[in-house]
Amino acid sequence: MVRVAGIDCGTNSIKMEIADVSFSPSGPKIEMLVPRKVWTIRMGEGVDKTHLLSFFALKRLRVALENFKEEILSFEAEQIRFVATSAVRDAKNSDEFERIVEEILGVRPQILTGKEEGRLGFEAACLGMSGKRKLLVDLGGGSTEFSMGEGEVPSFVRSLDIGCVRIAEKFEFGSEPLSIEKRKRAEAFVEDKMEEVPISSARRLIGISGSIAIVSFMAIGGKEFIPSTKLEIERGKGIEICEKLMKMSEEEMEGYPIIPPLRRKVIRAGALIWKQVLISSPLSSYLFSDAALLDGVILDEARKLEC
Repeated sequence: MVRVAGIDCGTNSIKMEIADVSFSPSGPKIEMLVPRKVWTIRMGEGVDKTHLLSFFALKRLRVALENFKEEILSFEAEQIRFVATSAVRDAKNSDEFERIVEEILGVRPQILTGKEEGRLGFEAACLGMSGKRKLLVDLGGGSTEFSMGEGEVPSFVRSLDIGCVRIAEKFEFGSEPLSIEKRKRAEAFVEDKMEEVPISSARRLIGISGSIAIVSFMAIGGKEFIPSTKLEIERGKGIEICEKLMKMSEEEMEGYPIIPPLRRKVIRAGALIWKQVLISSPLSSYLFSDAALLDGVILDEARKLEC
């Protein structure tokens, strides 16, 4: 058994889990000691335009890491695996990010490629699944990963620059409902990017991420997020909720506890991206899974240590 602390710094949020991972002939088993902690630090704020991590984003990073450090020390994790994705990948000053992480946690962060990100997310969400050709969509802040395969390892991975933060900033979504013109331009952009993904060939559609979680829980009338959940959602209902979110102002979102305050600025972009995926799929439903890239990171690290 190996105790691993995993940290995933995305474009919108930074997440941490601490888990014991054991291996048996039937496969790996993950026992979560610290449920996923999520801090919305908006690491990628402005990166699409400036290609720089802002002073304030790096300051928010410091606060989150100091908090995580206390937990890691108290649980005596044997290994820390820190990964960063789209925002840090795109930033010219990623060395500043690396310096802060090393200073506080004593580990060097791994900046994942889009393909690595897609593979790890797929392995986490599809653990134990076999048979049907599955398409996993990990809708992030800076990018969205599309991973497809029949087993537990994807045979196809694409990382596209159509995350919810990037789209919200690129098309200046603001705080009011999307105008018809702005929405059409954003939809055309996303649709064009997704042309290289064979969405219609998948026999199973799986979605992971905060944006897809919000759409899925709203589809069943959920008032709050329930961890470790899997939901089967009718495709038509998912599209309906995406439409509803795109027509909301940030003020109207205050009446929906399932939408955290710091996600209100980007959820309409997330809904727009997910709707484009849903309308491109011929399937009658999709599966939302609470599994995440971070689970794949912990599993991958534990496998290395076990060897």
